[in-house]
Amino acid sequence: MAGNWFPEVSKATMLIERFICKGQMEIRGVCMPEKKSKQEVKDEDVVYIGRKPVMSYVLAAVTQFNTGNSNKVVLKARGRAISKAVDVSEIVRNKFIQELNIDDIKTGTEEVKREDGSVSNVSSIEIYMSK
Repeated sequence: MAGNWFPEVSKATMLIERFICKGQMEIRGVCMPEKKSKQEVKDEDVVYIGRKPVMSYVLAAVTQFNTGNSNKVVLKARGRAISKAVDVSEIVRNKFIQELNIDDIKTGTEEVKREDGSVSNVSSIEIYMSK
């Protein structure tokens, strides 16, 4: 079994390898430095989009840019509110703060538990904006 060494790797060896990779991500047995998210955003810099009118969220985003200590704002929305989040970012960028940059847009799926106990998938979006 000299050619096939992988099945004989002990748990202790695997634990040592994990300890060596501490603070790093292990991909297929190779230690890789974890990517630090360049979008480290405080909770007060997030605008959650929901059922209110679009201009309410536009006002919240513009206010956050003008009064907040950070030059970053993140719009987060799920489900039907995704189109409203896109509208908010475009209105803020085109009508209020022309020098605004869209840094990143992340989409994903979240599992939401319903009242009857079943689980459904809901799309989500995060729009990272900065001055």
